[in-house]
Amino acid sequence: MRKDERWLCLDCGKNTFEGREDYYFLRNRLWRQLVPRRERHGMICRNCIERRLGRPLTPDDFRKATDDESDPQDQPMQEEDYEYIEHLSADTLAAIDSAMIEFVSISARKVIAIVRYMVEESSEEIPWLPDWFLFDRVAELIDARALVVVTEGKDARFDVVKAPNRNP
Repeated sequence: MRKDERWLCLDCGKNTFEGREDYYFLRNRLWRQLVPRRERHGMICRNCIERRLGRPLTPDDFRKATDDESDPQDQPMQEEDYEYIEHLSADTLAAIDSAMIEFVSISARKVIAIVRYMVEESSEEIPWLPDWFLFDRVAELIDARALVVVTEGKDARFDVVKAPNRNP
C-alpha cells in the first residue's frame, strides 16, 4: 500500500485526510459496530460512515477524552480488533523494527516522534498500522534492549530513546 492510499475511504475512495473534514474519531463501540475487523485498518469518509449508520452523525457519535471505557466495547482498539495485524509476517515485523531503530540511530528521539515518523514517513513496504501498535512495538524494542531510554518523559510517549550503540 502506498502512503497516500491509507487515507482513502474504503467505500468511495475519497482522501479522508485532505482538508481534514473527514478526519475524525468515532466512539470505539460505534466503529466496531459499523466496520468489520477486516476493514478496521482503513478510513471511511463521513458521508460513507453516515450511509453505513443510516443517519447523520451526531456529537455523541465522536470519541471524547472523558468517555467511560469500562465496557470492553468502549475500550480502545486492540490487536484483536484488526484482522490484518494477526497476519503480519516475521519479515514485516522485522522491517518495522529496523525502520524504528534506524530512525533513532541518527539521533535520539522521543517515542512519539518515532511513531509519527512510522505513520507519516516510513516506506511503502511497511503497512499502515495504528499508532498504539507502533507505541507497543517501541516498548517491545526497549524491553528487548534494541532501544534504550535516555530520558524519561511525563509518560512513555515522551521518553527519549536511542539505539544502544549511540551516544545521546
